[in-house]
Amino acid sequence: MKTSKKEKTNTYAKNDDKGLLLRLRAGDQIAFEEIYHKYKDRIATKLFSVLKLDDLVADALQELFFKVWEKRQTIDPDQNIGGYLYRIATHLALDHFRKLAREQRANAAITFTPQEDDLQLYQEKFDKELFQLIDQLPEQRKRVFMMCKFENKSYEEVAGILHISTNAVKDHVVKANKFLKKNYRRIFPWVGYIIALHALKDFL
Repeated sequence: MKTSKKEKTNTYAKNDDKGLLLRLRAGDQIAFEEIYHKYKDRIATKLFSVLKLDDLVADALQELFFKVWEKRQTIDPDQNIGGYLYRIATHLALDHFRKLAREQRANAAITFTPQEDDLQLYQEKFDKELFQLIDQLPEQRKRVFMMCKFENKSYEEVAGILHISTNAVKDHVVKANKFLKKNYRRIFPWVGYIIALHALKDFL
């Protein structure tokens, strides 16, 4: 039986990932950088869907890859790299919400096990709160933020569409993030924790 092109591609990809992990275990920094550049964007996208803020995502990514390098010698080279990274990302995101919950003394409110209807209700509340904050941004800043964060357009694309400079786009995004972070604490952390559990289940 002939091997299909897709099967060959999957086999090559698996072998390539195993080779990267073996090199990483041996302390090869180039292999580490290859893994970082191969997976950072897709993991960042997943994290942003839960954490909502760029600086939180950046902090989580930095800690994630620090852990990967720190524990490189214990990594199983036969495992899927993406799944391994997503599991670490899951724990980091959940740790963030646990920390918020502790700071707000809300531990007692998150000891129950939410049902699917509860998760849907909390997700709707969370989204409503988020978009209400976004609606408070100046019109141009809101337009830039929505295009960058919800339409996944690059700074260059947004600059071309709105006929502004790339630096202006970046400035709008930075200021929007600062505004959202400042007001983020108004959303109860235990709600975010429950939503994170639900949103991150696909990582496992």
